[in-house]
Amino acid sequence: MRTVSEIIEAMKLNVLTEVYRPDAEVKKGYAGDMLSHVMAHLESSECWFTILNSINVIAVASLNECPLVILTEGVVLQDPVVEKAKDEEICVCNTDMDTYTACAVLNGIMETMEA
Repeated sequence: MRTVSEIIEAMKLNVLTEVYRPDAEVKKGYAGDMLSHVMAHLESSECWFTILNSINVIAVASLNECPLVILTEGVVLQDPVVEKAKDEEICVCNTDMDTYTACAVLNGIMETMEA
């Protein structure tokens, strides 16, 4: 298990909002772009990988108490979405990696840090 801050640093993520709950524990990642499915399955101890740039991403992350949203493939947030993320204190970062690669990197970090 790692913290939000450790994941951001280890993955060299670009922080798009502030780092809220930097010490929140993350057990693993969850990748998904169908919001209804993510809403039903995302756990509060998972960081969420997505390519979606929507205010609904923030709503789902908040509902599921997700400590970290990672936008892949260089996706950035529109200003109203950034403001909503700040209001909800959801940490959102991005990376140029595709979702598969980003998940694999997180998995490697988790395995390395647990050893």
